[in-house]
Amino acid sequence: MRVSIVIPAFNEANYLPKTLGAAHEARAALGQAGWASEVIVCDNNSTDDTAAVARANGARVVFEPFNQIAASRNAAARAARGDWLVFVDADTRVSPMLFREMMRAMARDECLGGGCPVTFDSGPWLARQTVILWNTAGRVMRWAAGSFLFCRASAFHELGGFGSELFAAEEVEYCIRLNRLGHRLAKRMVILNEPVISSGRKVRALFSWQNLGHGLAAVATFGEALKNRDNCGYWYNPAR
Repeated sequence: MRVSIVIPAFNEANYLPKTLGAAHEARAALGQAGWASEVIVCDNNSTDDTAAVARANGARVVFEPFNQIAASRNAAARAARGDWLVFVDADTRVSPMLFREMMRAMARDECLGGGCPVTFDSGPWLARQTVILWNTAGRVMRWAAGSFLFCRASAFHELGGFGSELFAAEEVEYCIRLNRLGHRLAKRMVILNEPVISSGRKVRALFSWQNLGHGLAAVATFGEALKNRDNCGYWYNPAR
């Protein structure tokens, strides 16, 4: 078994050392079980030292010139050699406990992929609690957050990867298609119990008046607003 840990990164030089350190510690659990693994970072046309920092911290680096999260995920996944792909955000820390639970899921034939709950390491307390809504919806709908999503590489290639039209929430659209594929193949998405820890910058940024307005526009247009990069400024602001 081979597992590829895939990390999209746009101007993430500040966060990558902790993210990659945690990834290497977690993947040691894979090695203990005799599973091979690799870590791939996609430098999504960064203007900082993302690529150099990634290499210095033990990752293989690929480059994607089109500045889009979906394109970055797809470029790294296409370069991966794993039977399973594990997508982790560049500001998110995984743990050995999470990877052990993930391995148990992967070992079951009926598992097509999955995700886990998300927690934040900082940010206003009340705002951080709103993630409970996402975690609940994700468990019910079998949607994985972009912070941590794993799937069979064969499923990724059959689906053609993440949708190229969306500049945000691409993981939701992808999970909808994964669930449909699972229904056809008699397999399913699994939401694990161990959480990942993601940066509180998401909380601080998303709860600005501007981004709340963009979120309402996305809901009102049934996601069409997310096809415009200007409505997804937080994800594409070079000052990260």
